[in-house]
Amino acid sequence: MISNPHVVFDTDPKRGLLARSGWEQVEARAVLRDLGWEWQEELHALVPPTDTPDVDAGVQAVEQLHMHGYRTGFSVGPFGAIRLTTARAEQVFTRATATEPAHPTEPDTTKTRYAAYGGPSNLDSVSPQALTAPPL
Repeated sequence: MISNPHVVFDTDPKRGLLARSGWEQVEARAVLRDLGWEWQEELHALVPPTDTPDVDAGVQAVEQLHMHGYRTGFSVGPFGAIRLTTARAEQVFTRATATEPAHPTEPDTTKTRYAAYGGPSNLDSVSPQALTAPPL
């Protein structure tokens, strides 16, 4: 897990890739806005430009954020975020966008999301403190 990332990426079943940050991360959000990301009030997040595939927009965002010295992560539910490096961004975003159905038939759960990114698939027997992020 990463502590205190400046920007955390996530996916939304209806919208796709999202970028969230704390209110104090004005400069990090400015980097994303310069890349064409737009604020969506109902999602409380920035969304990538519609003319760019989510994976490409996400990779470009991670590269630019890292170039400006910001830490990035990818959400794994209530347990926090895994560290998102430039080298792994394309793989993580490809997995994330491929596993997000256009119209989910069942609610997204932390168990299925964490397993999709290399974590244990049976979280019932694992305490939150024992969880570790997959190697990046």
